Formats: sequence, C-alpha cells, structure tokens
Amino acid sequence: MVNQRPIRCVIMRGGTSKGVFFQEQDLPADPVRRDATILALMGSPDPRQIDGLGGADHLTSKIAIIGPGQGTNADVAYTFGQVGIDQPYVSYSANCGNLSAAVGVFAIEEGIVKAVEPVTTVRIFNTNTRQVLISRVPVKRGAPAVKGEYSIAGVPGTAAEIRLDFSQTAGATTGNILPSGNLQDDLYVPELGKRIHVSFVDMAKVTMYFHAADVGVRGTEGPGEFTQEILQRYWAVRNAGARHIGLAPESRLPTPVSVLAPAEYVSYMTKKAVPAESISFVARRVVGPPPRLHKAFAATGAVCTAVAATLPGTVVHEVARDFGDGIVRIGHPTGVFPVRIARDELGNVTEASYSRTARRLMEGSAYLPESALA
Repeated sequence: MVNQRPIRCVIMRGGTSKGVFFQEQDLPADPVRRDATILALMGSPDPRQIDGLGGADHLTSKIAIIGPGQGTNADVAYTFGQVGIDQPYVSYSANCGNLSAAVGVFAIEEGIVKAVEPVTTVRIFNTNTRQVLISRVPVKRGAPAVKGEYSIAGVPGTAAEIRLDFSQTAGATTGNILPSGNLQDDLYVPELGKRIHVSFVDMAKVTMYFHAADVGVRGTEGPGEFTQEILQRYWAVRNAGARHIGLAPESRLPTPVSVLAPAEYVSYMTKKAVPAESISFVARRVVGPPPRLHKAFAATGAVCTAVAATLPGTVVHEVARDFGDGIVRIGHPTGVFPVRIARDELGNVTEASYSRTARRLMEGSAYLPESALA
C-alpha cells in the first residue's frame, strides 16, 4: 500500500484489559523508532485515539511485545507497554497482570510454545520487572481452550480458566519486598498538610497503601464519584511516596491504593451490591498520569495487595478480614478479585496466584503511515 507500511499484530483480551500484541521481530529494533511506531499505531497522543487501535481507556491502551526466551530460563520474553492516550509516551515501568494472562495463549497460538493437553505450562520472563511468572493454559484439540465456566468481575460471561503464579516476583521494582524497610511509614504529604500512615510493598508491582479516611473519602466510591480533586489527593500521596522510597516522579510508581475494612457497596459494572461478607477489604486504586480511578483492579496490583494483606503490621493487614482459606478477596469498583497466597514455614511467599480468562480477538496487519517515522 502506497505511503503506508503493514505491521503484523494481534489484538488480545487478557483479564479486564485489552492490548495489541506484536512479535519482537515485527517492530523496529531501535527503541526510539519502536516507540514512535507504537504511538502511531495506537493513535496517540489523542484523547479518542481515533486514528489508531487504542481504545481511549487506560485498560485498552496497552501493548505487548513477545520475543524468544533464550537466556532467560523461560519459554518467552514479554515486554508490556502502557501507552499514553492524550500524552505521547510508552511506559515500561511495570507489568500488567491482566494482559499477562494472554501471553501464554499468544505464545501457543503463534507456535512459540508447543501445545500440551490438558494444560500447557508457559514460563514467561517479564522484561519490565526482570522476573519469571508461570502461566497454566488449558488446551483442547491442540489449541488454547476458549470455552469454560470461569468468570471474572469486569468481563461478561464465562471462559476457560488460566492460572498465573507471581510468587517469584518479590522486589520486582525496587529489589525489596518492603522498599522502605518498614511495615509502616509516617509520611508527610504537603498537599494534604499532614502526615499519614502508609505501607510500601513490592510484589509484582510496587504499591503503597493508606487508609481511605486519610485522603477524605469513604473508600467505597465508584468511578463517577472520583472527582479531579479526589484524584489529585491520591496523586499527591503517590508523589510523596515516590520521593520517600527514591523513585522518580515520572515512574508512575508506587501505585496509590486506599483501603477500608469490609463494607457493602454497589458494583460499577453490574449495579448490584457487593456484600461486605464476600470481601476481605475494600480497595480503590488510582493510576496515571493523568490520575484516574482503575475501574477494576490491576492483577499485578492485586498480587501485591494480597501479599500486603498477609503481612502483619501493614495498613492493609489492619483492615483485612482473614477467611482462613488462604484466599484474599479484594473488593474493587467492579466486584471481587480473589488471590491465593501461601507461605512456607519461614514466611516466604511460595504461591501468589490468581485466575483470569483470555482470548484472541483479531489478527492481521495495522498500517503505519510512512510520515509517522519521518
């Protein structure tokens, strides 16, 4: 096609996220040209991403680059990119646990990993965190299963269950599961004009936790109730937290999460009540920039949050109900995110797993205007 270059890609849903998947060989090797290519293909920067494949939402403006796993003790290497919508950036500062659910499916369907029935185990080296995660993909008739009975909050219907284990991702961002060295810190937030109690935990993705009341919210609010003023309070806490543990402001980390003891609220998606008895605690997670409420809950964030809930002394542990079955049930705007946590006799995390669903939505070529790389 004159003046446009085709680039092979696949659109996958992974959990409550959707992204464009590329094989590493199909993108420019030079990082600057690669990012320019991705921005052009996604239609960024533009609030609607009207001239590209992006969905104008934080949960759908994502990409994955899949390459060979040689030298990584894994089957594939996977790079996640969060693509700015109205800002021209591709951030590689963290992984997306929801989109990670689609990596094993993609690797099998692309012939990178051989399908083994009834379950194919795929070892995935995530280049963002330089950690290995394990994906167990159900296989039927030589291909990843699509039909199944597993459901997740935020995705209509049911599908085949994919299980992911992040137990090998302690210290993914900072190198330490407790980045500050403490279970709680007394943090001064200039914009709030006061000190608040926070906990920093780094498992899969470094996250910081604080009581909802400390930023002036109930803790059960949905997306429509998160005003710009409230979002800026969360972001002010994030900025102070980043400085406290030595992360750059542009890193987008640590992710700020407010927590509240179990309380009933209405699901943003189903409009039905989420009973207090069904959850370990309520959590609200703000992402950015610009800051906005996550309409569900990031899977990597869920792993970190569940680990924090099982660490006596953290802010999360203070409010969490223990069901006694090893499962932490996080109450988020759309529903409940269950995460299984297991520890050995020394307290080390031996399992940090959750289940998602994923499937291929489209494959073909996206067209890149030659002028995009001029």
